[in-house]
Amino acid sequence: MEIIKAILYVVKTKKRALLYLFFLLSSVFILHYSITDRIYISNIKLAHNSQDGSYNSSGLSKIVSSFSSSNLNSVSSSTTNFDMIPEVLSSRNFLNKILDKEFNYNGKMEKLYIIYSKEDSDNPNIPLLKLDGRKELLSNISISKNLNNPILGISISSNNRQLSMDIAISILDQLKLELTNFQLERLDKKIDVIQNQIQSSFGELAILEEGLRKFRVNNSNILQSPTLRMQESTKLRDILVLSNTYSSLKVELELAKIKYFEEANVLQVIDSPNLPLRKSGPRLRYMLLRLAFTFIFITLFYVYVTLLLKSDFGKELINTISIDKKLDK
Repeated sequence: MEIIKAILYVVKTKKRALLYLFFLLSSVFILHYSITDRIYISNIKLAHNSQDGSYNSSGLSKIVSSFSSSNLNSVSSSTTNFDMIPEVLSSRNFLNKILDKEFNYNGKMEKLYIIYSKEDSDNPNIPLLKLDGRKELLSNISISKNLNNPILGISISSNNRQLSMDIAISILDQLKLELTNFQLERLDKKIDVIQNQIQSSFGELAILEEGLRKFRVNNSNILQSPTLRMQESTKLRDILVLSNTYSSLKVELELAKIKYFEEANVLQVIDSPNLPLRKSGPRLRYMLLRLAFTFIFITLFYVYVTLLLKSDFGKELINTISIDKKLDK
């Protein structure tokens, strides 16, 4: 009770000083709130089309795959994985492509690294501006991933609501392009390999069939000779094996072509970029709470120091300091 009475006495006697302190802190916080840029956030929500991250095969691909050989792997598995999206978004190449795009800002079309720049110069250092722009853009991109379901959220913030939405749209379009090119490049290589194998198999099959035709023309009494029948069976077996390989390659080629069209859109967009209707920061409520906590902390610290100086320990400390000053003189 004595401590509480002492605290209340100090607060009462120093009420005017504490009131001035409160007005000073309020002015500082209000000024900081006024000059701080408003933050507007545009959100994107993406999802897998299936649990493994790949598109479900179309009906045609299922029909074709039912005729394919079981020992050959199809291209139905996709490497589109949401784990790589954060790495793509943070890559230097991707960020530079976004920074090079032009956006409408304050009535003018300017490149994003110019918008982020705080300098007005006739001869800007573009590599340096892009370096600072990448840091700024990366700090304005937030990625959230749900561990319970294949949902990925991307948030883009800026001090202009329209700019936030435009940047979000550009990021989404560029992300689609990057991932699509990655998928289609792999499929292009596989299609080229399959086509080369088909041409090679077709040429070999034509040679074997021509050899069988000449063999039958030159040997009219095949049925009467066990040796000739054996040679004919060997040739037929080789043609059958190569024919099956050729047919399997044709099926795989059709599957790859179908997959190529399916991979044209590798991202499923649940929520497109939105135009922020309200600012996300700075928040007045948090500013008032910070003001209250700061004022209470400084007040308690001031009361503590005052009571400490009035105590026996404080008086001894003051006397010691006074003696030291006299000795120094």
